[in-house]
Amino acid sequence: MPQMMPINWLMIFFSCLLSLLLIMIMINSLPVIFNFKNKYSKSSKTKWNWLW
Repeated sequence: MPQMMPINWLMIFFSCLLSLLLIMIMINSLPVIFNFKNKYSKSSKTKWNWLW
């Protein structure tokens, strides 16, 4: 049983990292979505270059 503890902590750590990454991606993608709704036909390639 003591050998399972580091694996559990690693799983918790990676799950927290993934959730933080998802939150950051969502926060960063919100203004891009609003910009696409406002100015879809104007300079969309630059926004796509910024995304990637």
